[in-house]
Formats: sequence, structure tokens, C-alpha cells
Amino acid sequence: MKILPAKSLSFLSLLILLSGIAHTWESADANKAKPYSEVFPSLNDVVSMARLSHLVYEFRSDRNFNCADFASASGNQTEDISCEWYIHDYILGTQVLLVSNKKEKYIAVIFAGTDDVRTSLEDTNILTKNFGNNSTVRLTNDTDQRYNKVKVHGGFNNAVFTHDIWEQIYSKTQDLLRQYPLYSLWTTGHSLGAANAILTATAFASLYHDRTFLSVTFGCPQTGNRYWRDYFNSTSPLTNNLGIWRVVLAWDLVPRLPEFFYHVGHTIQIDGKTNDLKVYYEHYGDNRGYAGVPIGWYSKSYAWLPYALYYHHMYKYLEYLEGIEPTSWVKTFCETHSSVYDDDMYDNLPDDETELVDEYEKEFRLRKVVG
Repeated sequence: MKILPAKSLSFLSLLILLSGIAHTWESADANKAKPYSEVFPSLNDVVSMARLSHLVYEFRSDRNFNCADFASASGNQTEDISCEWYIHDYILGTQVLLVSNKKEKYIAVIFAGTDDVRTSLEDTNILTKNFGNNSTVRLTNDTDQRYNKVKVHGGFNNAVFTHDIWEQIYSKTQDLLRQYPLYSLWTTGHSLGAANAILTATAFASLYHDRTFLSVTFGCPQTGNRYWRDYFNSTSPLTNNLGIWRVVLAWDLVPRLPEFFYHVGHTIQIDGKTNDLKVYYEHYGDNRGYAGVPIGWYSKSYAWLPYALYYHHMYKYLEYLEGIEPTSWVKTFCETHSSVYDDDMYDNLPDDETELVDEYEKEFRLRKVVG
């Protein structure tokens, strides 16, 4: 074996060192260049938001609930969580919980899903309207007339921006951010509450471009028209301070509704049989080779009724997410040429799903809420 001279070894070591430094700089530049809208949330944060979205249902039936009752009503699962504000508007059906967590250092706005007939009517009110409250919260751009065409589901918008709901959320959250300026700000929710969470995060991000906002939701319905969808593309003014991630469990039908509406943000799809995860870029893909959801993503959920509704329960989302191993958590978007981009994944019902009919019917007799 030939032994290199000491000077050669020193020079070789220097080259290796410089190469490592260059690679580090390159990686840092790549991370720096990545917009916040594409920064994947951690599994820990997603599970924390799932637990919060499940927790908010615990207070639904108590008309006298307030933050003073929080610790006793929520049990041991809230040891590090402080209830800061709570409201349940029984006219709108909007239920909102505002909490802070000193251990994980976040402030979270949590919305519950559909809870009664009145709110169900909000779900089916498919008239569109301008996002926001047309005064302090709105999307405007004097040089781009497309902004005037951006519309969202009227019922979802009303649930946040009428009855002084948004003004109270904004005021309470601002007080907390002044108290904890370094805390992360999250919005989360399930079903209708998921749609409300996305609209709320968008409102915050449109008002404060110097702070990041993260919205992770579960079983979220489609929220607006195609101009609303296009607003969140790579040229959006919110690209660098708003991350929207929607978790969809198996054949859950609600994320496929209402028809003729569109999603915003990225889709984290959980396979109901294998727990495998796929992330679809902005749901519809883009021209960089990132995949959108397969065609069967929409049609097959209708074929698997009533199983598709069974998967909409928030406790099912939490059950699946808590069963995911940290090492299997996704950090990349599905690509169109990837072997995991499979349109056939919705062709066959899992082997154990035929046993769900009795359980599904039993739960719907026992449960009056979607959570």
C-alpha cells in the first residue's frame, strides 16, 4: 500500500474540510431559500394540534363552561396548557378555544367542528363571499384585479368574521403575543372548525408579514373558489409567513366536499390500512414535478360510503397520528414520477373495513357530535 507524504495528507484533509464547509453553506442556503409555506411541521406539533382539536369537543355540552373550569374538565391531558379564552356562539355554532403552552411555547386558536343543525346549515351554505370582514381583514391588491375574484365559502367566512368572533380572537391573541413574543402561533381544528382555522390563520398572516403562522387541520372541507386556491401559489404574499397543512385520514368524505370548491395548503394523506403517509403539494401539485392528489382521491370516497364518514371522527385522526413512528414522519412532497404516487391506492377497501358497518351505525346512535 502506498503511503502519501504528510504534506499530501494535510492538503487532502484541507480539501475535505473545505468541501464539508461548502456543503454546509449550500444546505444552509437551501433551507434559507425554502419559503415558510413549504417548511414541514414536526410530528410532535401535528399530534399536539390533533389533541387540541379533540379536546375542544369536551366542552361542547356545557353551556356554562369557561376557562376557570378548564383544568377539572379536561383532566390530566392539559397539565402544561393554560386556557386563555373560550367562546361558544350558539347562533353561529362557532366554538373557539384559545390556549397557551409554556412548555412547548405556543399559542393556539382551536375551532370545533359541526355541532348542531344550525351549524350544519352553515356547512351547506355554499354561497361565496369576499374573504374577511371587508374592513380590517381583506385581501387587496390595487394592481391585480384577480384579488377581486377571490371568494370563500360564505358559511365558513360568517363563522369567523361575524358576531364579533374575529375581533375577540384578535384582541385576546394580541394580548398573549405581547406577553409571549417568542411563542409560535397556531390555528387548528376539525371539520368545519378546520375551515375556520385556515381562514383565521390567513387573516393573521395578511395583517402581520413579520411573523410566521402555522395552521394544521383535520378533515377540512374545501374552502373557496379557484381564485382563492390560486392566491396561495408560489407568488402569494403569504408564502413566507403562512404554512397550511391539512391532514386527511383515508377515505374521509368531508375533505372532498363541497363540490366545485377548492383546497388551499398541502395535503397530508394517511393511508387507513398501512398508516403510510403521502404529502401532496398544495393538493393539486405544481410544475416542479410535485404531485397533486390522484384522480381516484375524490371519486373513491363516494364509493366507500358509509365507511368514508366513519373516518371523519376526530378521535380516529388522533388515534392514527399517535400511532405513527417519528422515524416514518414525512419530510418531502410526493413527486409525479415517484413509485409511491399511486392512483390505485383507493381501488380496494382495506380487509378489515367490512367490519366497520356495525361499529359505524352504533357510534352514530350514541354520538351526537362529529368529534
